[in-house]
Amino acid sequence: MKNKDKILLTEMQLKILTLKVLGIGIIAYLLMMVVHLSGLYRLDAGSWILLFGLTAAAAVQWSVLVCLLYYTGSLNGKTAFGTVLKKVLAFIPTYAAVIVVIVLFSVPVENFNVRADNFFIGLMLFALCCVVAFLIIAGIEHLARKKGWTVNFDARASHLPKDAEKDKSEAQTSAVTATHSREKGAAGKSKQLIFPDLVAVDEYFAKNPYVPAVSSDVSLKKLCDGFNAFLESNHMYYTPETIRSFIAGMACSHFIILEGLSGTGKTSLPKHFAQYIGCDVCFTSVQASWRDRSDVLGYYNDFSGNFKETPFLRALYTASYKTDTINLMVLDEMNLARVEYYFADFLSVLELDTSKWNIELMPSSTQGKLPKAFTNGCSVVIPLNTWFIGTANKDDSTFTITDKVYDRAAVIDFSSRNSQSGLAVSARPVHVGLKKLTQLFDEATSSGDFGLSKEEFERFNKLSDFMLDRFDINFGNRIYNQIMKFVPVYVACGGTAAKALDIMFSRKILRKMEGRFDDGLKTDITALETLINELYGKETFSLTLDAVNKLKRKLI
Repeated sequence: MKNKDKILLTEMQLKILTLKVLGIGIIAYLLMMVVHLSGLYRLDAGSWILLFGLTAAAAVQWSVLVCLLYYTGSLNGKTAFGTVLKKVLAFIPTYAAVIVVIVLFSVPVENFNVRADNFFIGLMLFALCCVVAFLIIAGIEHLARKKGWTVNFDARASHLPKDAEKDKSEAQTSAVTATHSREKGAAGKSKQLIFPDLVAVDEYFAKNPYVPAVSSDVSLKKLCDGFNAFLESNHMYYTPETIRSFIAGMACSHFIILEGLSGTGKTSLPKHFAQYIGCDVCFTSVQASWRDRSDVLGYYNDFSGNFKETPFLRALYTASYKTDTINLMVLDEMNLARVEYYFADFLSVLELDTSKWNIELMPSSTQGKLPKAFTNGCSVVIPLNTWFIGTANKDDSTFTITDKVYDRAAVIDFSSRNSQSGLAVSARPVHVGLKKLTQLFDEATSSGDFGLSKEEFERFNKLSDFMLDRFDINFGNRIYNQIMKFVPVYVACGGTAAKALDIMFSRKILRKMEGRFDDGLKTDITALETLINELYGKETFSLTLDAVNKLKRKLI
């Protein structure tokens, strides 16, 4: 056997080596007991305990390293033992043993008091017993070869008779060939199944091609009224403004935040919306420990050679096949962790042109069969039929959502719930696909009947200029474009342009004043309240005035 192949451990060699080490240990301890009981040398109780502990730790550590060597080895010797030693986690048993020994022998308990001279002499005796045990095992092994027994504790066959050596060589060659075939097959399978779940999705749609369903003939107003009636039939009650804001929010952004107190129906809204229009929905519970995108999308496991796929990733990938089916990806309690940490890639990508909506999962140089719907190597596509919806609670257990996140999202506030409206509208579900919904949005934004009039635009500009002059708060093209899409769709849903501006102003612009305590701020807020009453009135801009009053109370 060449040097480069000595590191290989076949399954049979692993079993033989384990039996040999186990035999040496048992014989060594039996010899130690003979020495102790005969009175040649007696070990204290503490020395025995420490010796047992060190032996057990060494056995566990040896087992871990040998198993790693076995599972990461290869027939051509590419995986050297030094590579395994670099795996820091492989030495956890040693770390644990050292800590346990330090803790136990720092406690003034009688049985754990160790005399150094007694222990070290005992340790040397144990080492001597191990040598004797090894010689005994070697003698048994030599006797087995000499007598022609089938017992063999070594892979070498130099001491066998010529015929026996030939048979032995043929048997080993056959075993190695079989092992090589199994490992080659397993390696090939691993390469083909880096993304096993996503490849399974490919295979499913290859056998069952997607056929989009026919969308119902509805308008945005009928869609909102019907959805409201459907919710009430399921004993869920929301204000008409909330329903319209949700639909209009989908028009202006593919990222929506449903924010409010716990128990106000934030999670139920997308759930029932999916039931009403017949679309897909995936719920993902955000964990407080989430720190990066791997918690959302998964990660590549170097040991297994597979990508750890998450339900979120599977749902996102499946949506790329069901092109006309709306897909809602709900991040429940999204601010339990910092959104800008684990969702940063999505926030950035959604700002780009839709042709660049993709996120790289791993280096494209990785060998193996990739899912068919991937793009640019190992990048998953964010399809146009997908909306990300995050629910956010306002309590001490959550993180504050930053302006970076708010600016990119359509924000819907759940401060209260409505009573039953009693609308005489059918509560039966409809079907609305992406093509139909996009058509409704385009018709609303392109129609002059639903957009801002010149007078409304000028009034809103006065309010925006006041915010810039008094509070140094301005908004860029992103929020402006959102307003230009939100307002006409909101009006087409049955609302008014003034109320749509009230919603956007209170949730996108006035929110930027939270946490400010500048000198003279209360005076400026009072002036803002006066201006709003002059331009719009109390009823029209009620949400903004409520937010202004909350700011005033905080300054008292």
